[in-house]
Amino acid sequence: MAGESTEKTGDTGKSEAILHAAFAAFAQYGFRRTSMQDIAAGAGMSRAALYLHYRNKEDIFRSLAQYYYERAQQAVLAALTPVLPAHAALLAAFEAQGGEVMQTMLTSPHGAELMDTKYASSGDIAIAGEARIATIYADWLRREAAAGRVDLAGFGDDATGVAVTMITALHGLKQGPMPSYAAYCASVQRLALLFGRGLAV
Repeated sequence: MAGESTEKTGDTGKSEAILHAAFAAFAQYGFRRTSMQDIAAGAGMSRAALYLHYRNKEDIFRSLAQYYYERAQQAVLAALTPVLPAHAALLAAFEAQGGEVMQTMLTSPHGAELMDTKYASSGDIAIAGEARIATIYADWLRREAAAGRVDLAGFGDDATGVAVTMITALHGLKQGPMPSYAAYCASVQRLALLFGRGLAV
């Protein structure tokens, strides 16, 4: 995990329990109002035991961000593995990238605060995570182009550029006032259709 956690090898199960408890507490109370005691109680451990794994809630949040990006990368890769029409593959990947985390963020009254905290405390993790996800999309685009299922010629044969543009557009769906989860899902579907049709042979 990223951040300054003091967790030790072999404590993966405890660490995941802590991160799940932390995310639930952050969604319920917001980052600022969540205490280490709230997280410890949610993880079924004492506050003292929690400090054996993480120094503070900022450390936990950074590890939570790293955990999210690791899972998002795996989910996007899995979504893009089956051979599907471009728009269907992209819809599956976009939905996998956001996953349950996006649903929670957009339904929590503290979603905007959590988004701000993510970039304030874990901006470096987000940048690195987004870059790795962009690489997964770019690799998929190259494979699909080589198989004759998508056409990158109209985009300068720049798979990386298209991948970054897609991710930027996906993030743009939640800029400004936080949309409802239903509105976000509808926008994701439209975005996948737009890119899919633009790339289709």
